[in-house]
Amino acid sequence: MKSKDRKNANRLPVDATKLNLGNTYSTPPAHYYDIDFECVDCGTAETWTKEQQKWWYEEAGGYFFSAAIRCRACRAKERDRKSQARRDAGHKPSP
Repeated sequence: MKSKDRKNANRLPVDATKLNLGNTYSTPPAHYYDIDFECVDCGTAETWTKEQQKWWYEEAGGYFFSAAIRCRACRAKERDRKSQARRDAGHKPSP
């Protein structure tokens, strides 16, 4: 594999027309790269892959300046905790 091919394999292009940039003058990056992070709840070392970022920002419409902070297991626990808190507060479940 050529050096240029290896470099391109480690990134995905950004489609800026699909981004939720909010009210900012910032310019989005040209590419997504894998980002290593530590889960804020359990401390597990995780990687937010370039594919996951592309989906989150471009398909799910996530705010562009947000970032992954929890591993999958802790995200599931946090969703369950919030759901239970809503039920306890008397809110009806969303469809």
